[in-house]
Amino acid sequence: MTRRLAYEYGIANKVNVPDPWKRDKSAGKDWLTGFLERHSQLSLRTLEATSLARMTSFNRTNLGVFQKKLEEVLLRYQLTQSCIYNLDETGCTTVQKLPKVIAQKGSHQVGQVTSRERGELITMVGIICANGNALPPCFVFPRVRFDEARMMKGAPLGCKGLVHPSGWMTSSNFLYVLQHFVSHTRCSQEHKVLLIMDNHKSHLSIDAINYAKENGIVLLTLPPHTSNKLQPLDKSVYGPFKTFFNQGLNAWMLQHPGQCATIYDMAPLMSSAWDRAATPVNIKAGFRSTGVHPFDIGVFSEEDFGGAFVTDRPMANSSQQSTSHEPDHARQQVQATSPDYEHPSESQSAMVPGIAMGVSPEVSMSTSTSEQPRRVSVEEIRPFPKAAARKGNSRGRRGKCMIVTDTPEKAEIEMKAKSKISKVKQVKKRLNLTADEDGTKRRRPTKKDKDKDGSSSEEEDILQSEKLLAAEFNKSSDFSEEDFDNVDIDFVDKVPEEGDFVLIGIDPLKGSKVHYVGQLISDMDDDDDEFQVSYLRKTMKSQGNCFLFPNTTDEASVHKDNVIGVLPKPIPQSMKRRQGYYNFSFGFAGYNMR
Repeated sequence: MTRRLAYEYGIANKVNVPDPWKRDKSAGKDWLTGFLERHSQLSLRTLEATSLARMTSFNRTNLGVFQKKLEEVLLRYQLTQSCIYNLDETGCTTVQKLPKVIAQKGSHQVGQVTSRERGELITMVGIICANGNALPPCFVFPRVRFDEARMMKGAPLGCKGLVHPSGWMTSSNFLYVLQHFVSHTRCSQEHKVLLIMDNHKSHLSIDAINYAKENGIVLLTLPPHTSNKLQPLDKSVYGPFKTFFNQGLNAWMLQHPGQCATIYDMAPLMSSAWDRAATPVNIKAGFRSTGVHPFDIGVFSEEDFGGAFVTDRPMANSSQQSTSHEPDHARQQVQATSPDYEHPSESQSAMVPGIAMGVSPEVSMSTSTSEQPRRVSVEEIRPFPKAAARKGNSRGRRGKCMIVTDTPEKAEIEMKAKSKISKVKQVKKRLNLTADEDGTKRRRPTKKDKDKDGSSSEEEDILQSEKLLAAEFNKSSDFSEEDFDNVDIDFVDKVPEEGDFVLIGIDPLKGSKVHYVGQLISDMDDDDDEFQVSYLRKTMKSQGNCFLFPNTTDEASVHKDNVIGVLPKPIPQSMKRRQGYYNFSFGFAGYNMR
């Protein structure tokens, strides 16, 4: 691309080019080699994949909103560097990223052992302070019950362990994280602190906001899809952390031949990597590079907003057709604080695909004068594409930068939460569910069902109910399946024993994790930590809640780590032709059932 651009630039400016350039319509390899030698500051780089949302969301408008709210909080509470914190989650798996090794040329498939093809996810919550301190991390393990003796074995004192079947952060677990944060920072109404985080929905529950407000925590969320630029943890801590973690896990695998790393080995490895990565130098560099502390509104140059150039549109309520998202007051502040500030049009004209910023091509791009003919610029040869105007408002849910603990934002979040609860109740009412004596929820038969001579089946009732619920989901983009799952029956909190129906997760050699329903036919063997299980199969006509035993008995030994949780007792089938089927009042959404 760069060689062809050099040829087009030469032809457009009537520069004599060699005949091979005209034949190939491209500059030669020797020219590119010489160009790189003459400009030693340039080198070939592998591009880092960046989503379109991240590329376009980091613009002057979003940055200006964040910096305005950050400045407002700093001035309102007179916060020092020891009162400014950043929180974020990152994930680690039991399969390490392998390092590069020296091998003989021509050798193929140079391999090294890993625990399995696909690892289990453990979420780590990191919290750092602008003065260079780091709090002990929190871990979210992919289990139903928390086993501190095994999961936190080898972890330093002060670390917090949590569990969830998916291993992801949830609203209930985030409340425990805030309690962990308060116990280490000693914040209060008299000693307020600022906590900067992203606007994930697990961070914005009403209980978490109320707890933060009661304990003097000011919550400030980042603009959506800008954490790669504005979050100190992402800028300077989590990169080294992942490197040190992979090195530690790789060394563990080499020191324990024939053993697989499990989630019970992760806490000490992740804690050690956190101690090495969360150093005062790295932490302060992260806060400084994002302009959080010291507070600096001119920390980003116009080159940093180049990715958003193609989607820059005029503000809806603005009469000025400006291609920059920067507000006038923000631009004046930047000009006042940064003497090297450039107008967007000046820096945009210097953006050349394939050629670094600020480096002139082979032919000088000097401005036209009366003595020298006008030069055709590179942007005229290959103009930057611009996205078309939006046709309408997007229905998708989008967060925003806000001070969550302020009363207006808190009231808005409460209103949305009440609206979701109301929608869930309306769906439940439309589903016309009633409770049997044993507490099992079942749809009440309608008059139309009774007119069929009693031939309607439980499976048809369930299918009709779930179709009605799916139709309700599609009506509103603000209603998520998770909202309905929260009111469904969850796992039974008990130790698995003989006769229980359990949900089992199996990691195949290839592909994603699959899940089965099985009945325990024996208690756990203390020697091998294994259960004897008889597997059920999901029926083809059901929506994931109806299972039956296959004609050929499928029994196997299952390690206790693969047992995700105990399911509620199945609903008995009254009809003779449906005997042998097991229907569970459990939300299997999100599980790859077989």
